[in-house]
Amino acid sequence: MSGNVQALRPEPLPGSDGLRVLLIVEPSTPTAALGTGGWGKHRLTIDSRGLSGIPSAAPALRQAEAVIVEVDPEDAASLADFARFVRGQAGRVPVVAAVRNLTVAATRLALRSGAADVLPLHFTPDELDSAVAPTPGAPRPAAGPLPPKGKIVAVTGAIGGCGTTATAVQMGILWAASARVCLIDFDLQFGNAALYLDLGTQLGVADLLDAGARLDVDLLRNVAQLHASGLSVIAAPADILPLDAVSPEIVDKILALATQAYDIVLVDLPTAWTTWSMRVVEVADAALMVTALTVPGIHQARRQVEIIAANGFADRLRVVVNRVTHPMFGAIDLSETQTLLGRRIDFAVANDYPTVSTAIDRGKPLAAIKARSRVEKDLKAIVAGLVPALKAEAAA
Repeated sequence: MSGNVQALRPEPLPGSDGLRVLLIVEPSTPTAALGTGGWGKHRLTIDSRGLSGIPSAAPALRQAEAVIVEVDPEDAASLADFARFVRGQAGRVPVVAAVRNLTVAATRLALRSGAADVLPLHFTPDELDSAVAPTPGAPRPAAGPLPPKGKIVAVTGAIGGCGTTATAVQMGILWAASARVCLIDFDLQFGNAALYLDLGTQLGVADLLDAGARLDVDLLRNVAQLHASGLSVIAAPADILPLDAVSPEIVDKILALATQAYDIVLVDLPTAWTTWSMRVVEVADAALMVTALTVPGIHQARRQVEIIAANGFADRLRVVVNRVTHPMFGAIDLSETQTLLGRRIDFAVANDYPTVSTAIDRGKPLAAIKARSRVEKDLKAIVAGLVPALKAEAAA
């Protein structure tokens, strides 16, 4: 193991109902005291990289049956990071907060952020057992399917290079601030969503396609990688796959599982239409088509609009024109473009190439590169504009 990960008991005691417990502490927290006294029936692993430093695909996190996270309730950023982590793990494992100098007020704040329980740091073996032990007779949190409730948003590009993946990624980051969001990169040949977020591609769509009968909610969650923003990402295959490696049936299963685990499922599609990619649009609650404000971009967008309408899915389509130059005074005039397109343009995103390209290179949210940028404001408008449509679809 690396120097910042320490397993305090290699295996649970034989015949016990002990759990694999992961304790995530900050690098400055001394762990020597945690290694004394034994931990009874549980296997305790300590990761001292802090919540922001542990990869979502780390084996200890994937295999954990309970997670304890050091939280500073007096630090708003620490609480926000903890709340996002809890949302990402919802329904899979219980997440317990560990707080130094624990008080009643700190306990309240941690519980309001989603903690299943709160422990003092450092805690005793008995306190650990009390916090993570399942209620007698009750199933463990990961057991059984969750009721489907998530909404699907398909994202496709009218033409290559128009910023489809960057749009999907940054929308996902913004949406993850208020919901459990997963971005599935179904662009089997040119998908870059994980790269845009500086995440690895060890696990992803290919693992779901290969899983067969093993594919379930738990596997899907384990394959997803958690970005620091709270956005979960299922990466495109590391190796190029033929488009026919996916079928409508496997799409149905993956999306059904994803909507059990997440509130919003963003699906980044290839530009080429196949039976399964059109299936994604069919089952989606909304579909975004991103295009560029160029002659080829509008020409291809019109062709794509016609294809989607011919398949009967025009009602859920929203058109996004990317990299639009805003005039110094007045509003953007898109009337001529809408005439050429044969339908209204729903959203326009400002042209801010330096900010967007830097965010992509660093795997960061736009706000981390440039506060209150126009492009971030436009992407927030897309998210806000989709929410009523998704609610209306749910009501219907």
